[in-house]
Amino acid sequence: MVKKSNKPKLTKEQIAENKKRKDFSNQIEKIFVNSGFEKLNVKNWQFMLGGKNNELDHCFIYENVLIVCEDTLKFLKGEEKNNPGGQINRTKHKSEKEETARIILDDEKKEFYSLLSQHCPESKYLPKYEYQEIKMFYLYFEYGVTKYSNEDIERYSHLSFIDKSTFSYFSIMSNSIKRSFIYELFKYFNLNRNDVGKPNPFGGGNIQNLQTSIIYPKTITGYTNGVRMVSFMMRPIDLIQNSYVLRKDGWKQDFDMYQRLVTAKRIKSVREYVANCKTAFLNNIIVTLPDSVVFFKKEGEETKMVPLESIVQFDKDIIMQIPLDYNSIGIIDGQHRVYAYYEDDSANETEQKIAKLREELNLLVTGIIYPKTGPLKEQFARRRFESEIFVTINKNAKAVDADTLIQVQAIMNPTSGEAISRKVIELLNNRDTFKNMFQLSKTDDAPIKTASIIQYALSSLLVAKNAPTSLYMYWLKKTGHSDDYVLEKDCDIKEYVNYCALSLETYFKAIKSRFLSYWNKESKLLKVISLNAFIIAFRETLLHTNGPRDYTFYFNAFSSFTLDFGKDNNNFPYAGAQYSKFAKALLIPEIEKYNRKVSI
Repeated sequence: MVKKSNKPKLTKEQIAENKKRKDFSNQIEKIFVNSGFEKLNVKNWQFMLGGKNNELDHCFIYENVLIVCEDTLKFLKGEEKNNPGGQINRTKHKSEKEETARIILDDEKKEFYSLLSQHCPESKYLPKYEYQEIKMFYLYFEYGVTKYSNEDIERYSHLSFIDKSTFSYFSIMSNSIKRSFIYELFKYFNLNRNDVGKPNPFGGGNIQNLQTSIIYPKTITGYTNGVRMVSFMMRPIDLIQNSYVLRKDGWKQDFDMYQRLVTAKRIKSVREYVANCKTAFLNNIIVTLPDSVVFFKKEGEETKMVPLESIVQFDKDIIMQIPLDYNSIGIIDGQHRVYAYYEDDSANETEQKIAKLREELNLLVTGIIYPKTGPLKEQFARRRFESEIFVTINKNAKAVDADTLIQVQAIMNPTSGEAISRKVIELLNNRDTFKNMFQLSKTDDAPIKTASIIQYALSSLLVAKNAPTSLYMYWLKKTGHSDDYVLEKDCDIKEYVNYCALSLETYFKAIKSRFLSYWNKESKLLKVISLNAFIIAFRETLLHTNGPRDYTFYFNAFSSFTLDFGKDNNNFPYAGAQYSKFAKALLIPEIEKYNRKVSI
C-alpha cells in the first residue's frame, strides 16, 4: 500500500514561483562564484545574534571582502492578488533585513565573524583574517525591481539595493569575463588595492615603471587642448586588474557613460585566437592614464623626476611610472582585446594557454594624459573628449568582408575547414560541373558567391576532423592513416583536397544531370540556399552511406524528387538561411530512402 504524503499539493502558481525563486537565487550565486568569490554554505543556517534569530540567503568571500546577499521576489505570496497587506509585507521584510544587516555590520561584527568561521571551517579565507580586517557588505536583491526610491535607500542604509539593470549587468559581465569581473565589483564597493588582502607594509599602490614608453611631442599629435599621448607595452593581467570601462549599460548610471557592453561571442573569438596563435593583436589599446602618472629621466647614475611639459622631443631615456590601482586606467577602445585574457577558474585547455599568456604577452597601449589645468581638468569635458575618440575609431572602421577573412584564415591555418574549402572550390571552378561559376574574386562576374557556402555548409564537411560528418574520416580510411592522424604535410593536404573535390564533383555532377534544365545562373538551384542544402544533405548522410558514393547512386537517389527551381517560381519554399531546414525536409529523406532500398 502506497502511503499518501501529508504535504499539501502545490498549485501551478506556487510551482512557478518556486522555480522563479530558485533560478533567481542561482543567478545571484553565479555572479560571485564566476567572479572568483568562495561560496560559504549558509543555507538553512540560523544563528542568534543581537537578541534575535537570524538567517542568510547567501554569503561569499574573497580574501577579506565578505558579501552577504538577501534575495526575494518582488511580489510576496498573495500580493499579486490585491492583498492589501502586500506592501506591508515588503516593508516588513526590508525592515527585518535592515536590522540583521545593522547587527552584522555594526553592532556584532566580531561575534558574527566568529560564528560564521565556526559554521564554515572549510573556508580558505575565513581563518586568514581577523574580524577588524574584513570589509563587509550586505546586498539586497529584489526580483524585477527596476528602481529603488531615495526614501528606501536612506531608510534602509545598511542594505545595498541591487536593481534590475544592475543585476542584469552583473550577470552578463560575470558570465562574459569570469573571474576578471571581480575588479569591477571592487569598484562597485569602492575598494582599492590597499583595501583588499593583507595590508601592504610599504603603503600605497603598486608601481610599474615603463622604460620603453614613447612620449609624443606636442607638435606631432595635432591636439591643441593640452592633451599629451604616450605609447607603451603592458601585460594583459595588469590592464585587466587596473582598468575600467565607462559602459553606458553598467551599474553606474551616469549620463556621461558611452561604451558598449562586451559581447561574449566576440570575446570568445578573440580568446580562441590568442590561445591558438599565442600572439597579441598588433593594433593599439587606447586608454586614459591616471593623473598620478609621473616621468623620470636617467642622467648618469641619477634618476630625476621631470615634468611632462618639459618633454618636447622623443627621448629614449624617459621612464614612465604608473601607480597601479584597481580601476585607475580607463579603456576607450579595445576592451574585447583586453578582456579576452580574462581569468577563469575552470581548468579547460583554453584557460591553461591563456593563463600563461596573460602574464607573458604585452599589448601595445596608447595612453592619453590630461592637462592639470584648463577645460579638460573637468570630468565631463574628459568624457566628451573620450567619446569623440571612441566614435571616430568605431564609426570610420570598415568591417572586413567575409571573403577576405576566409582568405586570411586560409593563409594562417592551411588545414582549417575554411582553408580546405577554399582550395576545393578553386579546383571545382576549373572542372566541368562548376566551370567558372564560383566568384573567387571581387572582380569575377561569376554567379555563385563563395563566403556563405564555405561558412555555413562546406567548412564543416571538409574540416580535418575524424567525425562521421566530415570527409576527413573517410579519407583516413581510404589512405590507411590512423584515426588520430593530424593533417599537416603539404603532400597530404593536396591529396585530401583532391579527394574532397572529386567527391563533391561526383555528387553535384549527378545533381546537374538530374536537374539539367535548371543548371544555369538564373535558376534557384545554383543559389546559395539550394547549394548549401544539397551540401548539408551530403554531409548528414555520409554515415548512413558509409562515406561518399558514386554518380549513379546520387542520380538515382534524386530520380523521384521534383522541385521547381525556376527563377520565376515565387512560391519556392525556402529562403534566407534555411539551408538546414531545406535539407532535412526534402533532400536527406530522398538519400536515406534510396540507401535503404539498395542496402536490402
